[in-house]
Amino acid sequence: MTEQTLPNAVSERISDVRPLVLQGEVDAAMELSGVALAGDFLALGADEGHQLQILRRQNGTAWALAQRVALAKQDQEADIEAITFGDGHLYVVGSHSLRRRRLKPELSVRRNRERLLQVEEQDARCRLYRIPFDTGTGDLGPVQRIDLRKRLRKDPLLGPFSKLPGKENGVDIEGVAFSRGLLHLGFRGPVLRDNYVPVMSLRFDRPKDYALRYVRLDGQGIRDICALDEGFLILSGPVNDAAGPFCLWWWDGSDQIPGKGRTPSPARRLAEISTPGGAKAEGLAVVDSGPGDVDLIVIYETGTAAQAVAMRLRLGE
Repeated sequence: MTEQTLPNAVSERISDVRPLVLQGEVDAAMELSGVALAGDFLALGADEGHQLQILRRQNGTAWALAQRVALAKQDQEADIEAITFGDGHLYVVGSHSLRRRRLKPELSVRRNRERLLQVEEQDARCRLYRIPFDTGTGDLGPVQRIDLRKRLRKDPLLGPFSKLPGKENGVDIEGVAFSRGLLHLGFRGPVLRDNYVPVMSLRFDRPKDYALRYVRLDGQGIRDICALDEGFLILSGPVNDAAGPFCLWWWDGSDQIPGKGRTPSPARRLAEISTPGGAKAEGLAVVDSGPGDVDLIVIYETGTAAQAVAMRLRLGE
């Protein structure tokens, strides 16, 4: 990532911004969208790729490709949107979204109108994976997977949105965090009236017993979510393909639906991490945290490639 596309220091909370070096044949041109840290290893995934990439730490800012694991056939998109590590496993989630075909300027108007009516569902995009991972050796165990579409379609709130394309305020899972034995799936869409965004909490082996909570992010959806202390750090961005802004939030994890005798604590907007070059922030990983600040890795998609950036975020007032 060039100096022109490094995140703007638009907040006094952001400091020590520097690009990470990804060594080896990293599939960085395939729109990286998922990132997680597990010991001295970095897991990367692309929403247009079919494999998980594992890199080993070389020094403070360099990571070298160690191995890959295929999650789908080579001609399929695994649609890796987010990755997290917890309880000895890497968890990888796809968007579980529908997709409207893109219009192409080289086609006739008639052909493009036909494409506009074509909405696709791809099985490979609708997976939640669990993979045993040894943080000492980097060894991976057998891949397990489940499909959450049945849960999403039957849910009273999410069901109607599961019939819409993800970038048109349909169901679109783009974040995952592991905390206290549960997975927490953050939705880019739908964003509901009054700006409520769902977060689904579940156990991998008991997906029927899920719960929905809601957080408000000023009309934006969740691009990624990480467990931090007793709550969550959230990366937010537009539901659609708008250029930004992209923001970091602190959320205590409590449901923000109000009621008689209950006034929820709002999520706290910490900083904007948009870029002057228009790169889109897609993934978030916590490297280390201390009193008052946290070291992060943020991955950006620039339209032609993707890059990883390290930064320090001050949490305190």
